[in-house]
Amino acid sequence: MAVTPLARVHLGNIQANWRALDTVFPAAETGAVVKANSYGLGASEVTAALAAVGCKTFFVAYGEEGYDVRIAAGNDAAIYAFNGLSAGSEVNWGPDAVRPVLNSAEDAGRWLAEAGADAQFGLMIDTGMNRLGVRIDQIGALLQSLGDRQPALVMSHLACADEPGSPDNERQLDSFLTVAAAFPGVPASLANSAGHGLGPAYGLDLTRPGLALYGGGPAPPGVSLAPGVTVEAPILSVQSVQAGERVGYGGTHVVNEPATLATVSLGYADGVPRSSSNRGFVALDGLACPIVGRVSMDLITVDVSGSQGLAKPGAVVEFLGQTASLDEQANRAGTLGYELLTGMGRRVERIYER
Repeated sequence: MAVTPLARVHLGNIQANWRALDTVFPAAETGAVVKANSYGLGASEVTAALAAVGCKTFFVAYGEEGYDVRIAAGNDAAIYAFNGLSAGSEVNWGPDAVRPVLNSAEDAGRWLAEAGADAQFGLMIDTGMNRLGVRIDQIGALLQSLGDRQPALVMSHLACADEPGSPDNERQLDSFLTVAAAFPGVPASLANSAGHGLGPAYGLDLTRPGLALYGGGPAPPGVSLAPGVTVEAPILSVQSVQAGERVGYGGTHVVNEPATLATVSLGYADGVPRSSSNRGFVALDGLACPIVGRVSMDLITVDVSGSQGLAKPGAVVEFLGQTASLDEQANRAGTLGYELLTGMGRRVERIYER
């Protein structure tokens, strides 16, 4: 039997999620964030699938990530690198390559000095996240640096979009609209995945969904998101234990009554966070089976006492998927779905399914 974990990447679900998000703001274009190897699921494969259903604008973190995306998306797609220019970068920033997102007036000055007249770029405005982007009080210097050059896209990033009631959302929107007015005719972008649930004012010209494409995060009203991946692994062994026995490193779980335990070929080297110890679960034929004891590098132990005999060596359990949802697993581990996806180890084989 195969003993290594497997990730079934559901390209059809990712396409369906993009289509569903595309209906939220009918007047806006819907892009796709495919940075970090499409959140660990495979940038080439995911990009090609999204391009096939009409996505034309893609976002990565670093220019170097854009090479595979360009091949998969085709020459007509726009690809933006959020982290902008980097010292010593060998990225081709030419007209048909990746577009850097400039984050300061200094970036703009360097870009104008190095790039050709036809080279396109984006512009990030910091409206309150204090991470990357041109600060509001630097806009005058930026406009002076740019002269008659115009960005192809002006954007900002919402800090609290997953908190619809936060007043910071409206404050950021108002600040961004004021700045965007200084770039007449330039498309504007503000909504990330969670921003799709904040109302029509946030759609603007282009949206940038990321985690939602892969089935994570709260879905906008009226939208249903399907899991972008199923992560599964086989049971290696099954054993009966008695009350009072301890499980795993440090014996952090004590069995209270006779139980059946299964050892599964999945661990923190594969992306199961150690914080899932005694908190996470797997699904066996739709039945939730708790992780007991500490997650180790290559293995987890789960309580399959209620599995009605389905737990056998070679039987496959689900760590992420339809039953074991990305958000629930993340919540139990005290982390985010982003971390579960991007932390998936290299030895987890990705298989692509429509």
